[in-house]
Amino acid sequence: MNGFSAMVTIGDAIAPRPSQYTIQKLNSFEYIELWYFPLEGCKEAMKTSHSIADDTFSLAKLDNQLTIQPSSAFKASRSAIPDHELSFSVFLRAKNLFLTQANTAKWPQMHLDALALFFWHLENHSIRNNSKLSDLVILHYAS
Repeated sequence: MNGFSAMVTIGDAIAPRPSQYTIQKLNSFEYIELWYFPLEGCKEAMKTSHSIADDTFSLAKLDNQLTIQPSSAFKASRSAIPDHELSFSVFLRAKNLFLTQANTAKWPQMHLDALALFFWHLENHSIRNNSKLSDLVILHYAS
């Protein structure tokens, strides 16, 4: 029988998984709305991935080579909304998964650090204490 480490724990939650379309955009360093990252966007991705036939493929060019990829990698959601129309709490949750997925997509650390600092400044900006419209102003600025 193999040994085990008593100090290792098993997670008690499953992290949301963005759509193949979202992951493809991240891997290509392209813009993607933050709507795709919180639970709402990930649920939509799960629904649409089951509605698109698993045997439907499209051609794509990757590093000067022609590749075949699932069609779901090229289909944007009709439910996606612009960043400035998200609630501020959804925006904050979305940026966390966005940064995690961008790291998984091997974005340069310098870019990840700059984005994390940008989001930190948005979340902690002094305007958020002064106005009822402050979150809306921050969301429009970020968008």
